[in-house]
Amino acid sequence: NLYDFSFLAPCPSSGMILQGTSDEIVPEASARDLAETLKKPKNIEIDYRTIDGANHFFENHLEDFVFAIDDYLTKRLGPAPAALEQKGGRPRAAR
Repeated sequence: NLYDFSFLAPCPSSGMILQGTSDEIVPEASARDLAETLKKPKNIEIDYRTIDGANHFFENHLEDFVFAIDDYLTKRLGPAPAALEQKGGRPRAAR
């Protein structure tokens, strides 16, 4: 099966799956099923999110892509240090 990701389970660590609703390579249902499969082990959190209208490469949705990644990292790691943001590091979600 082209979309059989069972080899990833049990998942060793938490993470994020970001899926475009117009992904022409990986069907949304397959990505959602993967997220559910990976959540099964105890203490594993999979943050599954979709971006409406985005294709597999998030063309014309890069701002939404960056916002989602930044939001996830901020929740997991805390806000980026001010010095990093001043140097053009990790973008702030509020931009």
